[in-house]
Amino acid sequence: MLFVLPLVLLVVFVDRISTLDLNLYRSVAEIRQNQSGTGSFQNIFSNGEFSNVIDGTISWTGTPFVRQEIFNTIDSLKGALVNVRQSTSCDCKIIEAKIIDPNSMLLENVETGVFFYADSRSIEYKSKRPNNIGTTLTFEFKKKTTKFSGTLSYLVRGISWSPSYDLFLTNDETCSLAAFASIRNNQQQEYHVDNTFLYSGDLQLINSQSTPVRTVVAAAAKSQVADNASSRQIQSEGEERGFYFYSLKTDYKLRPSSSIRLPFIEVESQCRFYYKTSTNIGNGVYKGVFQRNYDIKPNKFLPAGVLTIRDDQILVGQSNLPDTPENFTQTVVIGQDNDVRYNIKGNVTASSEDKAKQVWRTYELDVTISNYKNKPIRGQLDFYGAIRTNIDDTSCSTVKLDATTINLPFELAEGETSRCQITVTLRYY
Repeated sequence: MLFVLPLVLLVVFVDRISTLDLNLYRSVAEIRQNQSGTGSFQNIFSNGEFSNVIDGTISWTGTPFVRQEIFNTIDSLKGALVNVRQSTSCDCKIIEAKIIDPNSMLLENVETGVFFYADSRSIEYKSKRPNNIGTTLTFEFKKKTTKFSGTLSYLVRGISWSPSYDLFLTNDETCSLAAFASIRNNQQQEYHVDNTFLYSGDLQLINSQSTPVRTVVAAAAKSQVADNASSRQIQSEGEERGFYFYSLKTDYKLRPSSSIRLPFIEVESQCRFYYKTSTNIGNGVYKGVFQRNYDIKPNKFLPAGVLTIRDDQILVGQSNLPDTPENFTQTVVIGQDNDVRYNIKGNVTASSEDKAKQVWRTYELDVTISNYKNKPIRGQLDFYGAIRTNIDDTSCSTVKLDATTINLPFELAEGETSRCQITVTLRYY
């Protein structure tokens, strides 16, 4: 005979809290825990935590083990003796039962031998604790009396780090750069962290699927840059085959679904602002506007992250800064400025006579660049050429040829318009 008993909540579940070291990458984290004891080692993961463990990454370094096993912890409740109560206010008899199947909660009445189902929340556990339901990892050593010590490590999704940067410009060539590191825990598990190591590099994994981590960028006040440098806790530890790594040797609590943002490396940078745009060479009239360009040349390697730019205390935008080597000039383009424009009139003055196969063309370009601002500007207009590009004649004093691209740098005073001509031949074969 089968019957279902109503629900009564009698059990409180407590999450496990881990103390550990974290090796953080851009999309995954390696958790490392030092362990010691006698006999066998057991680690219980909550269901949510184990679902984020990357398959095949669980490792043990230390005392050699003879067996590693992973199993569903709920199976350990099989055969456990329990008391079952009804949720009514009547003076009903408490049923003593034995768990037959902990997954479906099929029970056997000890007194009558009758099988029945009950909700897990209507059960009092007499002989085993139910609060460790999840996934159990065990390591067995050579003897039950073996004293073991070692490091348990595994990769998980949902915990990661990302840099972010705030760039402040006071003029076209004066700037300051503040760096921050954000550590994010997208899991529901809480961790007590002893040491944190941050890695920047191209980490190759067989299972490349990972939980996207959204970078939250908070604007730092201009006056905070110097203060953050003095309170910086993260230290640079060097580089190994493209992996730059940093350490945070301060213990902290990483709460579920939380993030921590800390001052990162202290870095100085050379900066340069200018306008730039590119266009093809063609027949007819074509026009456009220039883009805002920022050249950044840091004195230290910058891991890829979100860059927020404030120009003369005005927020001008954000961009994804790629990995930037030390003393490398990285150009960041943020939006267009409609006050700086170009207008080009292109005419074909000569071409090859082979109508079936166009071999070359000569263009005469009338170029006009206009500055509608009330302050001077500088910039560059680039023309894309062909396989072979040649400047035949020009009245543009600054024009130059860079392989197949024609560069036209310019400097314009307040409200100034510049006009010049370029004669160019493009060869396509």
